[in-house]
Amino acid sequence: MSDVYAQTGRPFVIVIDEWDAVFREYPGDTEGQRIYLDFLRDWMKDREYIALAYMTGILPIKKYGSHSALNMFDEYSMIYPMQLAQYSGFTEEEVQELCNS
Repeated sequence: MSDVYAQTGRPFVIVIDEWDAVFREYPGDTEGQRIYLDFLRDWMKDREYIALAYMTGILPIKKYGSHSALNMFDEYSMIYPMQLAQYSGFTEEEVQELCNS
């Protein structure tokens, strides 16, 4: 990826659906979880070739257990979507409209 970025100057957008499957599907595999977190950190942290990483899942991204390998993310959730509210989930107006139907 760094070679492609060096030639094109265009950074990548990474999309990982259910980033947390390793933790949910294999809760006892702490070594596998550590390896996975290290892989993600080494792949994306402080890399100029990554413009954005969009990762979905039900577990928090910033810190899982005592391992904080992915502390470079801003998290947005359905409860606290902040400025992304208009692009994900339901807006307050949409909820009101659904409740009144």
